Amino acid sequence: MYCAAPEPPTGLATPGKDGFEYWWTLPGNWVEEPNERRNGWSGVIRGRAGDALVYVKRQRGHLCRSLRHPLGWPTAGREWHFLQRLQALGIAAPRPLFHAMRHTSAGVEAVLATAALEGYRAMGELGDLPPARRAAIAGALGRVLGRLHRARLQHGCLYDKHVMIRVHGDAPPEVALLDLEKMRRRLSRCRAARHDLAQLRRHQNLFDDHDWKLLLASHARALAGP
Repeated sequence: MYCAAPEPPTGLATPGKDGFEYWWTLPGNWVEEPNERRNGWSGVIRGRAGDALVYVKRQRGHLCRSLRHPLGWPTAGREWHFLQRLQALGIAAPRPLFHAMRHTSAGVEAVLATAALEGYRAMGELGDLPPARRAAIAGALGRVLGRLHRARLQHGCLYDKHVMIRVHGDAPPEVALLDLEKMRRRLSRCRAARHDLAQLRRHQNLFDDHDWKLLLASHARALAGP
């Protein structure tokens, strides 16, 4: 299977005839060392493809199962699917560039390449912020999560390191979501929201109780829709 973004970003090197091999062997530094789980391994490098900064997830035998894929498919494939879904919803996330998988004697191998988010920082790295700035971020994040959950999508791994924030002076903060490997569609909006909000509440230290109430209010408005 081979998938590529229809309009790659300016400065991106054009892969050769074998696109899989290009991304599988692209030089870079591990930002997530290969970890063994799901009877396979998965890791992420940061590198350059031409002038573009990219992240490449590489996997072997790292499969998930669903009703559509009872025998398993790479978690990178699921992430590719939901990156495109978020694009359609207008929710910011890394831009998907390329995804492919191949069967080898060692197992199913998969690659997923995404463009780096420019100007964003992980929410967990923001440190101490003035109350007004925290309130603005809480409101923006609540709106994004409300739109996500309105589509009955559950992130599934909503830690502060997977929530990216970009701030430009006095402009409203922008929010992007990372690491969609565990994203799934739920039967109801409430189920999706309940899991993610409880998880984020436990795994963040930016917001105090007042900020969290602002986030929940913003989320409720977005969840209800226009």
